[in-house]
Amino acid sequence: MDAAAQDKMKKILQGELRYTSGNLAFNMLISKLQKKLQANPESTDACMKELDAFLAKYPIVAKVDMANIAAL
Repeated sequence: MDAAAQDKMKKILQGELRYTSGNLAFNMLISKLQKKLQANPESTDACMKELDAFLAKYPIVAKVDMANIAAL
């Protein structure tokens, strides 16, 4: 994930930006990570690692959604 997409993804997880994917699994992951981050604001790194693992497992989602997020 490039730096621009990573910064914007952190803002999405913190609730500063809104993003809705066409992929249900990615939307569910975002919601899960947002709740995890709200419960423990110190867990940003863990959330980003979980996101990276998901994107590594599903490269098609990574390609499409990360390009859209970087363009926000």
